[in-house]
Order: sequence, then C-alpha cells, then structure tokens
Amino acid sequence: MSDITVDGFNASPLFKDLSEALQDDKIKQKAISGVKATLVLTLKNKEGKEQSWLLDLKKDGTVKKVDSVPKSDVQLILKDADFVKLATGKSNGQKLFMNGKLKIKGNMMKATSLEGVFKAIGPKAKL
Repeated sequence: MSDITVDGFNASPLFKDLSEALQDDKIKQKAISGVKATLVLTLKNKEGKEQSWLLDLKKDGTVKKVDSVPKSDVQLILKDADFVKLATGKSNGQKLFMNGKLKIKGNMMKATSLEGVFKAIGPKAKL
C-alpha cells in the first residue's frame, strides 16, 4: 500500500486512508455507486513537483499512484495544500474552482462527486 504515498506531498496519507477504506466492501460499493468514474488527481507540492493519482471508482474501487496521466473521466489539477483542504472539508471544490485554484479537465459533474467520497470515509489522517 505504501506505493501510494509520495514524499513531499501532504495528500499522501489521505490517498493511503482512502485506499485502506476501499478495502472494506461496503465502502467500496458506496464509493463506486456514488461516483461511477475514474478520476485523476494531479497535485503540485511546495517544491513545484507534480504527482498524479488514479482513483478507479468505476469498477475496481482502487487508488494508484501514476507517473503519467492515464485516460480518465475527469482530471483535477490543484496544489497539494488545496487538495488537503478539499479532502478534509476545510475548503470546497466550488470555491477552489472559482478562485482558479482547481482546474478540471473532463466531466465536471464527476469532479463534484469526489468531495463526497472523502466525506464518506471521514478524515482519519492527522494533518
């Protein structure tokens, strides 16, 4: 599971928590039925490094670190710190999008379903 975490990214523990939560079949089915999409999150950290994660919430219910951006239903591009705020409920996607801090490529409706996934598993990561 540690292949999900990336040094220098505060979002890493959140992806790890999500991946572990998706091991639970009930959570996995709820996430898949709620999202029905593959999402790519591309984050940029303070050092300017970029990293992408693929969330397959269409079939597999998995989270993977990816080196290049695969084909997906939607890609979200934002700073590591802004994603952490989004995933922990300290900010919302609409506000980030309106302020130009969140860029979305692909299906905008699928992008909005992501917040619900993190709310469903609850913020376990101690930030």
